[in-house]
Amino acid sequence: MARGAARNKRAMKRPPAPRPAPTAHPQPPLSETITAGAATAEAELGADSLPAPQPVAATPGPGDLVDLWQQATRVRQAYQDALAGIERRTRELDARAAEIERGAAALAVGRGDLDAEEARLASAREELAARASAIDARDRDLLDREMAFAARQDREKEEIVASARAELSAARDRFEATRHEFDEELARQRVRIREELAAERDSLDTDRATLAEERHRLRRWDNELRIREEDLQDAKEMYEERTTLSVAAATEEVRLQSDHLRRLYGAARSDADRQSERLAEYERLRRALEDRDPQEVREELDRLRAESEELRRLRLTAAPAETDLRLAAVEEEARRLRERCATYAAENERLQRQLSAHEITATSLERLAVVKEALEAENRAYRDIVEDQKRDWHELVERREGASPLPTCTDMDSRYPVAPADLGDAVPALPDLVRRVRALIRQQHGLFYEEADLRSFLGGLATSQLHLLQGISGIGKTQLPQRFAEAIGATSAVVSVGADWRTPQDLMGYYNAFERRFYESEFTKALYQAQCPQFAAQPFFIVLDEMNLSHPEQYFNDVLSALERRASRDATPDLVLMSAGVTPAPRLLREGRLLPVPRSVFFVGTANHDETTVSFADKTYDRAHVVELPASPQPFDVDPQDPLPRLSFAALSQAFDAAAAARRASADRTRQFLATVLAERMATDFRVSWGSRLYQHVDRYVPVVLAAGGSLTEATDHLVATKILRKLRGRYEIRVDQLRRLRDELAASWPKLGDEACDGQPRRSLAALDDLVRDLGHQ
Repeated sequence: MARGAARNKRAMKRPPAPRPAPTAHPQPPLSETITAGAATAEAELGADSLPAPQPVAATPGPGDLVDLWQQATRVRQAYQDALAGIERRTRELDARAAEIERGAAALAVGRGDLDAEEARLASAREELAARASAIDARDRDLLDREMAFAARQDREKEEIVASARAELSAARDRFEATRHEFDEELARQRVRIREELAAERDSLDTDRATLAEERHRLRRWDNELRIREEDLQDAKEMYEERTTLSVAAATEEVRLQSDHLRRLYGAARSDADRQSERLAEYERLRRALEDRDPQEVREELDRLRAESEELRRLRLTAAPAETDLRLAAVEEEARRLRERCATYAAENERLQRQLSAHEITATSLERLAVVKEALEAENRAYRDIVEDQKRDWHELVERREGASPLPTCTDMDSRYPVAPADLGDAVPALPDLVRRVRALIRQQHGLFYEEADLRSFLGGLATSQLHLLQGISGIGKTQLPQRFAEAIGATSAVVSVGADWRTPQDLMGYYNAFERRFYESEFTKALYQAQCPQFAAQPFFIVLDEMNLSHPEQYFNDVLSALERRASRDATPDLVLMSAGVTPAPRLLREGRLLPVPRSVFFVGTANHDETTVSFADKTYDRAHVVELPASPQPFDVDPQDPLPRLSFAALSQAFDAAAAARRASADRTRQFLATVLAERMATDFRVSWGSRLYQHVDRYVPVVLAAGGSLTEATDHLVATKILRKLRGRYEIRVDQLRRLRDELAASWPKLGDEACDGQPRRSLAALDDLVRDLGHQ
């Protein structure tokens, strides 16, 4: 609109165009021309901007022509004043639009409506410019016809002016209505923005309450875990006592069983004697039967029965009375023989069964006797083992009397008792520090690292104690913290993570109450070494090699909790090594059982991502600083470098604090960019949000990267790629069109970051989005 007004002013300053030669074309009536020009001018300027019409005589004379000329001059002057007012109004509208845009950017809402309003205002500016051009043309035409205007009758002039005033009034009413609608729309936008801010504050309050409740629940779980560990220790001691009692009980049980078996053996022997007597009776009966088989006796009885029948038949024939008597006697004898034979057969069968049973019982007794002898021998062996264990335990107790349960840590108290005197109190300029560290690593070890990666690693030291170095195998992830520490005169230690680690004891070691000794792990020894006087004033790097071979959230949970406690309150947290204090304990342990985690220690985990590893949880990523090393570093040559002075942790921290204070405005720009450009889109399309921890990282990371020679684009791009877009990995419910829309908006909105060195390309973030699209099966 301002450009249109300027063009109109230039048109007013140009000399009037030459009058066209009269032609045969009919000219429009002068009244229509004046009416249209006045209507257009009054509609644009407002009724109050034009002078009131002056009555003229019915027959205009020279004086009337002068008056008309003066009136036309006043109209022109009023028009110019109105143009100046329009320009001033345009500047006010532009200022108001800019204010609305800043408010919308600060509040992250109303962007679409304001864009539409800006488009409408731009269209209005163009329309105003067109109308101003038309007014300018009509003004020139008015000047050309001013002499003819004086000859018109006063009545026609009054009608024209009345008509123009009516049209101006209508235009003014329309303008006022439009302005009223615009003001109402602005008021509605302000109300909606206030409501959304109130809702956002309520949501933040709810999140704070949820976090407080979660923190309380974690503390409660920590206490329960500590109680369970103590219960486990009591159970272990009880188990050892029960083992001793069980051996004694087993010995007594074996003795009682042996006595029981001995009684069973005596009873079986008595039963065998009774059976022997019965067998002797059976043999006597067999001898009485002349050692004949019972079957033979039964056959003889049948034969005698047949003879008896024959004799009875003969007796009935020859001497019935005598024959009957003899027959009866024979039958009676035969009956008795049959009964005795049946009795003998049954007794024989019973005796045979008893004999078989006694043979089985005798075999069992012999086997039980053998088992008894074996159990007695085993019992004697157990007694010997128990006695040997008692002797060993007494010897261990005698040897451990006065010895430290943590011998390696106790030995460090005497090995590293003095702080070094050659630590530098001043850190070189951070760009020079990055350049010289890079050159020293190349010169001494032949490793190639990009300056951007070293700047990111340095910024991470100012941001968090936990670092994750990711990338393919063999690119120098483990070497980076070691060689960086070596270049600045610091110390590092490497701890290899096991694939079977599940508990904090796998990381830190465990206490054996029976031996009264703590089995110190490499991690515990390194952490204790870091706070010995010789190393306490320097940075100390503990490298967890292949950190994601096991779930870090399980074995590393105590360290994560300790780092979180440091973030919540400015104090040195502790790791619990034992449930109770031991004596004599190493000098630097608190209460004889707590190992402090000093601020000068940095935990650097290396991570590959393949079928042998597990993924990090969100809470680990949120608390850590992540660096993705490139797969193919570019080789480079360096000039010979002198070693750097040994840097103290205090000097390094002061350099970080100075950078954060000097470049606070840059961190605020990154904060505003995240809140206004990404927050709403990530929450709406992907249900991804972030809290105050990310902004704390921004406040420290961005200034240090800038102070080390990086750009605002480099620092912000790294945070967006590793902290925000990383949350989209592995989520296959999101759509490709959403990712592409996010990519386009991120690329288009990046200039809003306001980076003077910005080339408009957040390369890491755009590459991360392209990878996500490819993961979903699209090119």
